[in-house]
Amino acid sequence: MPSAEPTYRSTALDRVFADTRIVTAIGPVRGLDVERTRATLIAAEHVDAAPHIALEPRADARQWRYRNNIAGNNVVAGSGATDDLGQMLTDIRHRDGSPSPLEVVVFGEHLAVDYSHGIGDGQIGVMMLAAFCDDAEGTLVPGLAAGLPSSTTWKALWRHYSRNPRTLADFWKLRARHRIEPGPTSTPRRRMENWETAKVSRAGYMSRIRVEELKHWTAENMPGATAASVSIALWAAALRAESVDVDDHVMVLFNSRRYLDPSLQNSHGNFAVGIPLHLPAHTTPVGIAAAMREVIESGWPIAVLGMSHLRDVASRFRRSARTQNENSVVEVPDTLRLAVSDLGRVRVFDHLDWADDGRPRQMAASLEPDGPDGCTMLIAEIAGGRTYTASFCSKMVDAEVMDAALRRMCEDPVALLRDAY
Repeated sequence: MPSAEPTYRSTALDRVFADTRIVTAIGPVRGLDVERTRATLIAAEHVDAAPHIALEPRADARQWRYRNNIAGNNVVAGSGATDDLGQMLTDIRHRDGSPSPLEVVVFGEHLAVDYSHGIGDGQIGVMMLAAFCDDAEGTLVPGLAAGLPSSTTWKALWRHYSRNPRTLADFWKLRARHRIEPGPTSTPRRRMENWETAKVSRAGYMSRIRVEELKHWTAENMPGATAASVSIALWAAALRAESVDVDDHVMVLFNSRRYLDPSLQNSHGNFAVGIPLHLPAHTTPVGIAAAMREVIESGWPIAVLGMSHLRDVASRFRRSARTQNENSVVEVPDTLRLAVSDLGRVRVFDHLDWADDGRPRQMAASLEPDGPDGCTMLIAEIAGGRTYTASFCSKMVDAEVMDAALRRMCEDPVALLRDAY
């Protein structure tokens, strides 16, 4: 008797993100080809009976099936300019029709992956880019099948808190310290319609020379700061310098795989958690780094995942409340909320055959903001240069203002830090 078709038991976080898209892009890389990319995707599908890359996310179901023929017609040649990765991501986001869970677009010497966040967080997006660009040795494809076991969160909780029991109290104290308090009723608000159609991305590039200058200056003047804390401070300062009202709470994304056994740290799923940190305008990169370090040591990210699982187990499943009505009218505070994810140095692309034509080597990614007053920022460093991708609602903040903030941050980051702090 044939065995039953394998299914995946989704987590609460998986279902929250099932209807959300992540679009990632990389280039310029020599030798990109639609048929070769399709063959790589087909190979990834057949690595395992239940390859994580083949999941079909559904916000209204706990059990998800694995799709067949995931390459199908979902690897296509794109058209349009590639000199502006932010615009390229925006164009992909606004394509006609309902996208499948995973689509790949080859634009000459640039490649983009558009996938459901339900399949996984940014880690699988990075790995897909690396594999689809070039996996001649066949070493990257098997990794796309590896999902996180259902017991992952519980084991990670035990692993952290059994070794560091005192940090549980630290978690509760930090949570209270960074709590988001309701704003006064007199806070200015903004009313807008069809905000989903106004989602756009903008990308800025900080050259290797500027990155080195920034590293040397912060090492000398802000010892204890990290690349991530500097990026958070720079972005908030750049927006404030452009007269954007920025919320004092910044959602910082933490990869909770740091709490896992090393054997599981390359597995895929939704295991990155946003932690809202209270970071007023005067908070220096050193102060931001200290707050981030406290969060990591306390186990806050994995504790959040644990509480999410408990709520999911204790409650009856309800259909996602996410609305698909693009004509809805929403009212939000007239203050921009920031969410920042810094991937740091992305070494998985070191093997690529980059085009050496003067264009910077870049990876950009569009992470959907959770509301019109949200702005996400993803940072990736490749070959010494950094790409900063901001995704936001252009009805909330003009794209020209975002472009100006990105230029201010990337062209002279040292001056921006010196003036702000």
